[in-house]
Amino acid sequence: MDKEKEIKEAKAAAVEVLLRIDEAVKSLKDASSMSVWDMLGGGAFFSVIKRKHIQEANLSIKEAGIYLKSLNEELDDIGMKLPKEISDTMSDNVMDIYFDNIFTDIRVASEIKEKLDELKNFRTSIENLIIKLDAELDELKEC
Repeated sequence: MDKEKEIKEAKAAAVEVLLRIDEAVKSLKDASSMSVWDMLGGGAFFSVIKRKHIQEANLSIKEAGIYLKSLNEELDDIGMKLPKEISDTMSDNVMDIYFDNIFTDIRVASEIKEKLDELKNFRTSIENLIIKLDAELDELKEC
């Protein structure tokens, strides 16, 4: 297969990963905002909205994983992994919404912050990869 084509396909997959990461980051920032209100005594309303944003972030992370798999197929030995999803089990929802308390709210807020940091670091890695791919494309054009 043509090396230029492989590099372009890898870059396209990397861009798709970035788009999904950006969606996940936005959803987690929204969840973080709701988390603050929830900790301030906002009640179940803010817990429900926060959980909705967490679910949206998890979906974006799963979608990013699909494109990352494609990227890995284009670039063997890339050695990158997506952060794990935020826990969103039925018991998490019950504890967070129906037994709404400050301890659960603090734990969830901490998880959201941790995942935001992981996604931002992962995003930087993908951006650096795109820069390397662009440099390789430039080298091929010079030849």
